[in-house]
Amino acid sequence: DDETPLLEELGIDPGQIVRRTFAMLNPLSTRAEDAGDDDLAGPLLFAFALGSLHLMRGRVHFGYILGWSALATFAMQWLLNQLAAGGDGTRIELYRCGSIIGYCMLPMCLLAAAALVLPTGSVTTAIIAAVLVSWCTSKATAQFLRSLPNAQGKRLIVAYPTFTLYTFYALLSTY
Repeated sequence: DDETPLLEELGIDPGQIVRRTFAMLNPLSTRAEDAGDDDLAGPLLFAFALGSLHLMRGRVHFGYILGWSALATFAMQWLLNQLAAGGDGTRIELYRCGSIIGYCMLPMCLLAAAALVLPTGSVTTAIIAAVLVSWCTSKATAQFLRSLPNAQGKRLIVAYPTFTLYTFYALLSTY
């Protein structure tokens, strides 16, 4: 009877997931506390939600979503640590990269939900996809740069790979 709850034992904080989710839903917010503590429960939840929305359209993309997320996490960690090298030794952890990439995937879930009702390849779908990819890119880039003070001034170098990643997710969702 005196055992700790399972979620607490696993290190999953539902309140934190909700806070970070609502922080992601505000595209104009740039507060430092929006990033919060890192976790992978929320990102895995969003990856599963994105895959489930694709499954509703008859496409099984779980492997693509998880594979691209894993590759992007490793690549972004390497890139950011190369950009910040030579300073005070500040490095970004793999765990933090995965958390940022996963939480910033939330607008792609919105796109996948919209793609369920919008016609494939329409101008409306393309405009919505472009706006949501920009939203993902902006939030992820801001969080990555906030994590590494030595990488300030290198926004475009960080934004390009994040833009490419979320464009891949958008293409999966719209076609």
